[in-house]
Amino acid sequence: MFEALIAALIVGMLILAAWLPPMTILWCGVVLGSLGALIGVPAGLVYHGQLWRALRAGGHPTTGMWLRPHHMHHFLDEPTQARIKITFAIGAAGFVATLLGAVGVVTGVVRLLT
Repeated sequence: MFEALIAALIVGMLILAAWLPPMTILWCGVVLGSLGALIGVPAGLVYHGQLWRALRAGGHPTTGMWLRPHHMHHFLDEPTQARIKITFAIGAAGFVATLLGAVGVVTGVVRLLT
């Protein structure tokens, strides 16, 4: 069911990209990417700080946490893990919004140039 929803969203976005004017797509991409970065970057910094602090408090290793921090979640107890996953989810949502904004900008530029 989830895959069907993703496929429907992709088809809908392709239809929308063909229907909307290129400058609208471009500016929507700029706004979405900027909002994603404004939300995602601070949330990511807070998340990494919280995770590092929780791992150090528990005496667990912190090597590799900057590249794959989600692999370190199993070291944490349940309340700490639940608290940290909130900023993890906010940062991940900001990252996805930034990527979608970049796709919108590229789509708008390509449509303007063709």
